[in-house]
Amino acid sequence: MNIKNNCMEKNSFNNIIFITLDGFRKDKVTFCPVLENYVHNSIEFSNMTTVAPYTLAAHHAMFSGMYPSRNGVNAYYNMFRFKKNEIQTLPELLHEMKYYTSCDIINDIVIPTKGFDEVNIFDEKTVDFKSRHSQLIKKLSSKPKFFLFLHYTEPHKNYVVDIVQKYKDKENKDEYFLAREENDSRYTSYMPQLDDYVKVILETIDECNLKQNTTVIIQADHGTGVGEKHGEMFYGAFTYDSTSNVFSMIHIPGFEPHLISSQCQNIDFFPTIAEMISFPKDNLDPRLQGKTLFPLIEETEKIERPSFIETGGLYGPWPSPKKHNVFAIRFNRKKLIFNDTPETWEFYDLDTDPNEEKNVYDEESNEIKILKSKLIAHLESNNVQTKIS
Repeated sequence: MNIKNNCMEKNSFNNIIFITLDGFRKDKVTFCPVLENYVHNSIEFSNMTTVAPYTLAAHHAMFSGMYPSRNGVNAYYNMFRFKKNEIQTLPELLHEMKYYTSCDIINDIVIPTKGFDEVNIFDEKTVDFKSRHSQLIKKLSSKPKFFLFLHYTEPHKNYVVDIVQKYKDKENKDEYFLAREENDSRYTSYMPQLDDYVKVILETIDECNLKQNTTVIIQADHGTGVGEKHGEMFYGAFTYDSTSNVFSMIHIPGFEPHLISSQCQNIDFFPTIAEMISFPKDNLDPRLQGKTLFPLIEETEKIERPSFIETGGLYGPWPSPKKHNVFAIRFNRKKLIFNDTPETWEFYDLDTDPNEEKNVYDEESNEIKILKSKLIAHLESNNVQTKIS
């Protein structure tokens, strides 16, 4: 049976709720029993990477289906350089297919807002996410079909206030990394609040009779470093898995829950949603770089896809560079990293060294040579100027 076609006949793609859990660490799911149970009844992606491990670049990548080096948001200081007049955005696709599009976001630059019928901006200092987001769902439940993007920032905000600000201005940043266990414990303490938020959202979906015709995507834009990588306070400085291998799941009514262990990227949600809403393929931007996840969801494809990650020193060595200067390829449970400043290479076997603690780079290795050629080809195809491209 073609599960996807069967679901389309049931109109299970009428509505889409896309939630970003800002800075959520995937290893904390076990501290969130409601979320964990929902994951077990959904489709989980265990090897989903963000193409850029910080909020602005990650969101613009997801909403454009393109790497930061192509869509313009290729550094923290390039947040206003999204090529909005050239690039087709996800809300525009949905709007064209007669979806009512709405979002609730921290500011109007965190995502490309072109194509939204309704843009809501919350005050992070005073917002009650449970009440606000449940009310938004209730409001949209009367629409024939809707797309709602919800930006949940509570753990991110709390960690900044409680931990990052505590060490940010200290001359000796080593104290932060020596306090790793304390940092991790404090971060974990935010999980009951996050789980309660998820509980309210799921209850609201049920109360509004949306459960049978609403797809729910819950995704972390990036992880959060608690001090495991010296030189990275918080996230965005490096491309290690602690911040780039992110939590990701999709719940589609009528689809059997299962785990997808194949490599995926967050830019893949763009073409996946496009296929979900039957957007004409010929009308998609030919520069689109994400690939639909449906062959993996339907288990018709098990080919490993390479993932490329880039970042530029945010919350790491100061000052943050004016363009990305750390690039990585993650493929077949191996990761090759190139640091443009300084010009250094790193290589990790994620099966034997999941915490990426032992750099085993060997320029004579054929395996590394193959990955290096793929990474260089990727950089050159995106016109990224580095010491190797």
